[in-house]
Amino acid sequence: MIFVRRSLYLVGLVLVLGACSGSATTASAPLMSTAAEAQFEDAPTPEPRLDTSRIVSLGGDMTELIYELGLGDSLVGIDVTTVGPPAAMELPSVGIARFLAPEGVLAVSPTLVLADTDTEPPTALQQLRDAGVAVEIFETPTTFEEYFTKIADLAALLGVESEGQQLIERLRQEIDDIISGTADWEQTPRALYLYTRGPGTLLLFGEGMTTHALIEGAGATDVGTESGVSGFINVTPEALVAAAPDVIIVPSEGLADIGGIDGLLEIPGIAETPAGKNRAILDYPQGDFLTMGPRVPASLQLLIQDLQALQDQ
Repeated sequence: MIFVRRSLYLVGLVLVLGACSGSATTASAPLMSTAAEAQFEDAPTPEPRLDTSRIVSLGGDMTELIYELGLGDSLVGIDVTTVGPPAAMELPSVGIARFLAPEGVLAVSPTLVLADTDTEPPTALQQLRDAGVAVEIFETPTTFEEYFTKIADLAALLGVESEGQQLIERLRQEIDDIISGTADWEQTPRALYLYTRGPGTLLLFGEGMTTHALIEGAGATDVGTESGVSGFINVTPEALVAAAPDVIIVPSEGLADIGGIDGLLEIPGIAETPAGKNRAILDYPQGDFLTMGPRVPASLQLLIQDLQALQDQ
């Protein structure tokens, strides 16, 4: 038996040596075709998956969307614009996204920071990147379609595409139902969005702002857009009177800063508008009207109800 095994071993060794010897004089068949080799070489290298274990959200709408997508447990920090859900309010605040200081963000040891194009200054974001933190910036949506795109992009980034698609479908259906269920206005409301955080800050919003989508979604005329405003401008008393809004919408926080409706009517030009004369002033929290989170359908529904109530007076 030992002899047989050795013989088989020797036979195998001879065959192997013969094959090696032949390869020196005979071209061997290629392991891969040239075309396949080229395809393999050109194939993109998969990007490493982002570490989403410790997320900082620099936007209230972003925070709420993260919870809706089922990743709330990954959040370790928020900015001051976050107003919900309750679990988020227990997290450390890292500052104000519009005046970001990197130290507050780095203090919570994030692996990923989510911001939008309104986050400033760019140097702060670069400092976070230089510290080894991944920073992803999203376009600020100003239309419903851009809103849905942001949700899809956020879900894809976080690896929850299916949950993102389900959320988009639900929100789209809710918004469509609200708009289609709104009765025709006897007289189309002429609404103007006025941003104020005190007498020294008075901005007229127009096209390209989140407020435009909500006002037009409610079936009203956006007076700022009608006046040719793109983005926002400092408003003058003459411009307010010329715009002639019959409804003025302001942030609740700003209205409180100037002493309520009475304080608003003291601002030159406002009392002379149809809205001022009738005290047709609506106010909503900035988080409900200046950002697009999962509460957009509720904000739209409330605006329609309030506009209807003003017309019924």
